[in-house]
Amino acid sequence: MIDLSKIKNIHLYSKPIDMRFGINKIEMLLSLTFSPIEIIYSLFIFVSKSRKQLKIYYEDEYGKWLFINKLSYTTYMIPEFENSITISKTDLSLLLKGVLMLNMRKKLVSV
Repeated sequence: MIDLSKIKNIHLYSKPIDMRFGINKIEMLLSLTFSPIEIIYSLFIFVSKSRKQLKIYYEDEYGKWLFINKLSYTTYMIPEFENSITISKTDLSLLLKGVLMLNMRKKLVSV
């Protein structure tokens, strides 16, 4: 499984991808933007157009992983931004539960 202590970065992509993409297509998509050194020990999160499903790509020294998570009763609350952002492990756990991420809550409260 994933050793969370080894994760360097967690990248969240704003643009939806085709959920039919498999591990090879997602790897190819990432190789256009990131070097192999940047990809290893980083999580890359992709959200479907309906925001009900997401895919998480992870690579370590043993191989590549592609996780799928699908919400039953709600949608993922993804903030509006360009391309991708880096999020914290706390935000990742909130995102996987369908909860609005902490940094977005702070922005909404301060407005």
